Amino acid sequence: MKNISLKILLGLFFICQTVIAQPVDPPADDDPPPAPINQWLFVLFLFAALYAFYILKNKISISK
Repeated sequence: MKNISLKILLGLFFICQTVIAQPVDPPADDDPPPAPINQWLFVLFLFAALYAFYILKNKISISK
């Protein structure tokens, strides 16, 4: 039973791969604009600090 279900699963996997695959890349710009990763960096640091505080607070309350 396991061999049959494995064969069916692998067959479906390879069929889906051929259906989803795109043979040609769509045309794109030569140089895409750079991603603005530093626009909201302060918000990222704020959430990281809050998350670290939350994790540390829970670890201290669990250990007591």
